[in-house]
Amino acid sequence: MPFEVRPTNPVDASGNDPRVSVFSDDEWRRLLALARRHGFDPEDEYADALNPGPEKDGVLGLAAAQELAVALSEALREETAPGGEGDPGIRVGPPDDPGLQVDWARARSLGELSESGPVTVIWLPET
Repeated sequence: MPFEVRPTNPVDASGNDPRVSVFSDDEWRRLLALARRHGFDPEDEYADALNPGPEKDGVLGLAAAQELAVALSEALREETAPGGEGDPGIRVGPPDDPGLQVDWARARSLGELSESGPVTVIWLPET
């Protein structure tokens, strides 16, 4: 099940916003685990907002979105490395645990989106 993350307040009245990102379930879980390694949501208070069900969107308010942005910024600064064999991209995550690594550009896009203000997390059913 993919997750869509978009600004809670889009840049135009039509609701269209180029900053919308869609993450696979696995990618979303890795991004959250990476952010948690860097201090995001240590007490799991945003669990409902980060993992909404099919009938409910999750919303990270300004403070939570900023915390996510800061955690991902730290991860990008401290845990960026070239991709491994068969993976030409730049990866972010612990070098000794490839299962927690994510694509650098994907981590950056979520961090920038979160930095811009409150975000809405939407569960997208598989098609």
